[in-house]
Amino acid sequence: MEIEYSDRDGCVVVAFRGQIDLASVADVQRVLLKALSDQPFAVICDLSEVDELDPVFATVFSTVVNHPASRWPATSLLLCSAQPAVAEILDRLRMPHFLQLHADLEAALEEALARPHHLRDEVRLAPTLTAPASARRFVDALCRDWQLAVPDDDVVDRAVLVADELVTNAVVHARTDIQLRVELSGDRLHIAVHDHSPRLLRLVRPDPEAESGRGLQMVELVGKAWGIQHHPDGGKVVWCVLDR
Repeated sequence: MEIEYSDRDGCVVVAFRGQIDLASVADVQRVLLKALSDQPFAVICDLSEVDELDPVFATVFSTVVNHPASRWPATSLLLCSAQPAVAEILDRLRMPHFLQLHADLEAALEEALARPHHLRDEVRLAPTLTAPASARRFVDALCRDWQLAVPDDDVVDRAVLVADELVTNAVVHARTDIQLRVELSGDRLHIAVHDHSPRLLRLVRPDPEAESGRGLQMVELVGKAWGIQHHPDGGKVVWCVLDR
């Protein structure tokens, strides 16, 4: 198995040549996880010169998509240029239903760049008492720059609230440097905070008379989904998805 990398318009194209089988599947998975961890707009698998795909190991692509080693929630993984026999195996596994399979590289690039993954920004914060306020200002300015502040849509207010709560939790419980990332994907806004504490938080229902301890509960109330995952470089990422 030969593997080549190239960079096209902010996307990483990984071209495979040869067979994907027992002897090569570990290398395929390692290469794709590394490419995803670098967080380009998309990772595109060029299968044009894959002449044989063992059905037993064809699930490597879905395994990579769902692997927790991706540093942040979501970089697109697309497949393209599969020969008929390879495409048939992927179709039998119902891959196209959750992994885009395109006729050629140009079609895959067009799809990747048509998605709003360009709208992504991040900021590093020190674990100080002023970090939550800095996070609020950053998210508010970013959302307004992305023209999300429209009538009858409170997504900016909710995004500012979530960023404030997640950064406050990191300051109070982790006491490490903090990285705040905001990403717009279609009608969903992803907010994630990475700190360097290995301790995973959990949702605790606070005493109704307590003056604090409602951070994650508030995130759960305003978000479509939220979660916590280990970060491959250490620490954890706490994330939340907001619907517009």
